[in-house]
Amino acid sequence: MIRFDHVSYHYRGGQDVLSEVSFSIDQGEMVYVTGPSGAGKTTLLRLMAALCRAHRGQVLVMGQNLSALKARRVPAFRQRIGMVFQNFNLLYDRTVFDNVALPLVIRGYSHGDIGRRVRAALDSVGLLGKEKVLPLTLSGGEQQRIGIARAIVTKPALILADEPTGNLDPEMAMEVMRGFERFNQAGVTVLIATHAIDLIEALPHRNIHLEHGVITDKRPTAASSFRGGDTDGLR
Repeated sequence: MIRFDHVSYHYRGGQDVLSEVSFSIDQGEMVYVTGPSGAGKTTLLRLMAALCRAHRGQVLVMGQNLSALKARRVPAFRQRIGMVFQNFNLLYDRTVFDNVALPLVIRGYSHGDIGRRVRAALDSVGLLGKEKVLPLTLSGGEQQRIGIARAIVTKPALILADEPTGNLDPEMAMEVMRGFERFNQAGVTVLIATHAIDLIEALPHRNIHLEHGVITDKRPTAASSFRGGDTDGLR
């Protein structure tokens, strides 16, 4: 499903954000990406989503060599990926239905298909019946679940979540993480960049730990918090 071969990435004029990173992830795995702020977690997810390109090495996702992916083919590639953001990235002047439906509208689905898929996605995150309300009338946990519904409405093969619980209290964070587990159990590959060490310990899965842009054998420490986050959001 995913393979990084000696991947390095740097910002213009700066040091490597990632340096010689190599790993593989099988289809159907759920994996945490951990590390302190600035360790390269978000950059790792951005590379997988073809939001940026490696400066050295190869990134292969779902059989596609992203180093060779032509710009015109990037939108079609991203249609197979669901992305979840720490700050929700919702349209607050649109209803819950419209927010979740947006990826389907962009892809040109019929009105009937959009309605069925949106209701199914909202049902899967426990928000069926909230279609007509505005996101700002809902709690932070509910807003994050709208973002998750939007990510899964196209039935992606891969979900990339960047600090999805960073703005939530522990109870809501656990609810959101259990939702990711349910999608994973249905066969979706899930990668979650997170500081939420308590959640990782409560819901253990494989962990890729980054420090200073390299993968280490160190384990994330409890000093990390629910609310920590990298500065470069997945967008």
